[in-house]
Amino acid sequence: MQLTTAMHLTGAAVTAGLGLMGLARPAWAAAFTSIAPRGATGMSEVRATYGGFFLALGGYALLSQHPVAFTTAGVAWLGAAVGRAISVVTDRSTEPRNLAGIVFEAVIGGALVAG
Repeated sequence: MQLTTAMHLTGAAVTAGLGLMGLARPAWAAAFTSIAPRGATGMSEVRATYGGFFLALGGYALLSQHPVAFTTAGVAWLGAAVGRAISVVTDRSTEPRNLAGIVFEAVIGGALVAG
């Protein structure tokens, strides 16, 4: 297996895996992302966004193995890293967990757009 293929599959698997956890265990996803959903509607939002969206994004890339699917998922992760970096500057959110989030999102995004 080529290195770029392994990177694509790993990035997509991480994306789908996090989505599966968000769908099956929304309270875990909320705690992992440091958000506090309000009521059943808030929990539905966690399941939809951190669950279904991420599962579909990574799952489709894994199933189709189409370069555009990997690139799309990667660009989404890189967009999250940029958004978080903007938050570091504008919100002065320099906690180690937030800085680690930038690195994590950039690594997953980079793996998915590699090659």
